Amino acid sequence: MTRAAPLVDEVANELDTWPGVHVETQPDGTHAVLYEQLVLGVLDRERALAELRFDSTEHDDLVDDGAAEPADPADPDSNVVSHAVDGPSDVTAVLELFDRRYREVRGEGEPHSSQDPA
Repeated sequence: MTRAAPLVDEVANELDTWPGVHVETQPDGTHAVLYEQLVLGVLDRERALAELRFDSTEHDDLVDDGAAEPADPADPDSNVVSHAVDGPSDVTAVLELFDRRYREVRGEGEPHSSQDPA
């Protein structure tokens, strides 16, 4: 277990409180974060990493703004972004990414996170 695993758990615990969201542990030890039956993203405790899929425009905006990195730089057609969870500021950044994805799938424009947006 990495030293950042408790931070990944903190993200998972927060997401599990959002309406309609639940976190399922997968056989490989990763956590799938779902809204109803739709996967919002994946949390990997071992790699201390969050991965989320966005449409191509949003993906490019997140990468260009430095809010996330391409999950697979070798695959330019992938719409998956990643963000490492190494410290408290990363917890906030990852929750913001999940909030963005959450609002996208719900068709909402306002943030939901129980944390105050900065």
